[in-house]
Amino acid sequence: MKNTFSTPLLILILISFFSSVSFAQSGVDYFFDLGNQSYRKGNYTEAIEHYQKILDAGYESGRLYYNLGNCYYKLNRIGYAILFYEKSRKFLPNDPEVDFNLELARLKVIDRLEMPPRFFLFEWWDTLKHFYSISQLTYIAIIAYILTAIVFILFLFVKIDRIRQFLFSLSLIFLVLTLLSGYILFANIHEEKINQYAILLSPNVTVLSAPDENSTDVFILHEGVKVKLADQRENWLKIMLPDGKSGWIKKDHIGII
Repeated sequence: MKNTFSTPLLILILISFFSSVSFAQSGVDYFFDLGNQSYRKGNYTEAIEHYQKILDAGYESGRLYYNLGNCYYKLNRIGYAILFYEKSRKFLPNDPEVDFNLELARLKVIDRLEMPPRFFLFEWWDTLKHFYSISQLTYIAIIAYILTAIVFILFLFVKIDRIRQFLFSLSLIFLVLTLLSGYILFANIHEEKINQYAILLSPNVTVLSAPDENSTDVFILHEGVKVKLADQRENWLKIMLPDGKSGWIKKDHIGII
């Protein structure tokens, strides 16, 4: 008797779940299309409102952030444009459109911060490490692991020496790919946890020497500058620049990438 009632109930729950997922996705597509239509008509503020509804519902994607960046760029709100282009890059690394528009927006940033020179091997490692997004690396690591297991199992059961040698070599290749992708994935997750970056959104901000309105002015920054977050005290954030300068600002001046 218990099975008779539990099976229909389980089916009903599954149907309700997939129906709600389908409904939510259709809502995302609806507002995304509305945003695109508003953008094509030049109604950039209206387009932002439609895209923001998708974010408020808990959905995000590289293309959504890219479109938001384009809207803010058209409105000449460079800080927000750079923020959303940077967010888009986390989902779409090495996308030529995102990279091009980001560099275009950076040309409008007033402050020119020189990056200190780095050893070429470090540059090479960073390029390799960020070539794929975290989600892409996760898929690569999982697929490589599955392929390693499959090929190795085939190696155990096949009796022909030539095929066994091939399968063994192939399993080693997949194993190396699994370990490499897994290590890069771990390195990216670790870096994201310990290194948090933000974009200055206010037209100009005076950076202070301490988290206190009465502390000494250190320097002034303008919107669009990318900073590293070093510390937080209530509604104050300590920021660091690539050249080593640091100071404190109110957190409502920045948007976290």
